[in-house]
Amino acid sequence: MLQYAQDAAETDTPWERWETSESKTKIGDEWVQDWEDLTENPDWHPDVGYRRKPQVTRVGRHEFPRPVSRGLSEMDKFYMVIQRTDAFEAKRCVWASTKQDMDALEAGFIHLSREAAQAHADVLNAICRGDVE
Repeated sequence: MLQYAQDAAETDTPWERWETSESKTKIGDEWVQDWEDLTENPDWHPDVGYRRKPQVTRVGRHEFPRPVSRGLSEMDKFYMVIQRTDAFEAKRCVWASTKQDMDALEAGFIHLSREAAQAHADVLNAICRGDVE
């Protein structure tokens, strides 16, 4: 709530910076929160999830969620943007503080969700195709 109050001090429409979740969807073996934009000030119900919208990086008309900027805990699941022969893609990994993990973190290729990593990969693929304005 403190973050929301800080947003309210900066803008008359702080809810535009926030999302809410009341359900989850199973994708493969994982349950993923279903986040939706807030349309008004929240009621702060204890059974509902609230979060600031993820920050994004924009490249021309493309965007992707900002990558993780600090190391994870041992055995945390994450997704790394990797380069295959013909395209970039998201790969599921487990954090082990290896040189590869640290190099990917420093390069900005670590995300906490498959969707975020795939969006990042899609933007890199678009750049490689010359699809940038």
